Amino acid sequence: MDTNKSEQALRCEAIRRRLAGESRQQICAELERATSWFDKWWAVYRRDPQTDFADQSRAPQHSPQQWSCAVERMIVSVRRAREAGRSPETTYAFIGHRAIQADLERLGVKPPPSLAKIQRVLAAHDLTHPLGAADDTAYYPKLLAWEPNAIHATDIITRHLRGGAEIQNLHTIDHFSQAVHLSQALDKTSTTIRAHLIANWGDLGLPFIQQFDNEGAFRGGHTHPRVMGQVVRLCLFCGIEPLFISEYEPKRNQLIETFHSIWLHGFWSRCKFHNLSHVQREAPIFVANYQRDHRPPALEGRSPAQLRCGYKPFRLTVALRKLIPAERLPLTAGHIHLIRKVDSQGTFSLLNETWSVGKQWLGEYIWSVIDTAEQTLTFWHRADAQAAWRCIKSRRFQLPEPAQSLLPPFRRNRTRCREHLPG
Repeated sequence: MDTNKSEQALRCEAIRRRLAGESRQQICAELERATSWFDKWWAVYRRDPQTDFADQSRAPQHSPQQWSCAVERMIVSVRRAREAGRSPETTYAFIGHRAIQADLERLGVKPPPSLAKIQRVLAAHDLTHPLGAADDTAYYPKLLAWEPNAIHATDIITRHLRGGAEIQNLHTIDHFSQAVHLSQALDKTSTTIRAHLIANWGDLGLPFIQQFDNEGAFRGGHTHPRVMGQVVRLCLFCGIEPLFISEYEPKRNQLIETFHSIWLHGFWSRCKFHNLSHVQREAPIFVANYQRDHRPPALEGRSPAQLRCGYKPFRLTVALRKLIPAERLPLTAGHIHLIRKVDSQGTFSLLNETWSVGKQWLGEYIWSVIDTAEQTLTFWHRADAQAAWRCIKSRRFQLPEPAQSLLPPFRRNRTRCREHLPG
């Protein structure tokens, strides 16, 4: 490492390399800095992508040939950080190519990519928005829980132990009662997520809707078209309808994101964990306290445990677990829901395919429903919370295998569930 570099220049280099795809451990090792040092400045950047770190960066120059792929990843990362608007400074920040170019200059990319290059990268990654396409004037069709276990949301938050080991913390929250189920692992494969969901459904009970973001392990990957991953198959096999929120919009997962903050302050930051087993031993204590003592405003003075008192959920019993194949799951008849925002071309991405609904829907949110039994795909739009759902298109959605019928032990009365969904 060049010992003549200023601390400010090292901070710029660390963030630039992370945006380019390098691992946190590799960056800290080569810059001879602790991972806590990196975490601090990564958090600063995430809060304010416009931070300059230093008056004049002396980060080393790289040739365009060496940095072409890395700079492309950086452009995409900077755009998404600015568009997310996680800090007061970026709430109304510009997201265009000139603002991105200025950010890259502040991070020490020399020479910075041209404005034309930045625009080409944004277009290639479907991140260009004409005026009105990136704002929040469109109605987002948020689904509200009507009873306990109507909707569960599952998400993963990654944290590092001292020494660098990654812990994948899987969190599920019931939207109605805000009760939670937690598990921890060293990876976030579909096998790990499947084990978490099975344990959660045995604990809190089976929901009607299981909500996810667009993490590859949830969906089944980001490469093969019309992929039906093991997590989706597990939901359908158990009579649960998976729902995927709009891409790159974590605010649509607000309830579980809020729980992440509670968990960080009330659990993770209050103990120096040694290993995975240590985390797994302590987590149930936190969950018990949370379920008993946490009283969010939405519950009007009650805790999750109090709200669920007397409620008898439909749980995944030992007998039902034995019906779930240990090997690859078959495709089961049911519905998959995906919410997407229409881009400037009148299209959006759905299970690694591009679908067109027309430019008249620019900037609007479309609720897509896949019927695995009928093998159809329908697109629905809702103007506001009081408006009726409008089916704007229906398409044949050929799958590589037929869907088997839902097993009778998993069948439930879905009358109320269907009242809250399009179609």
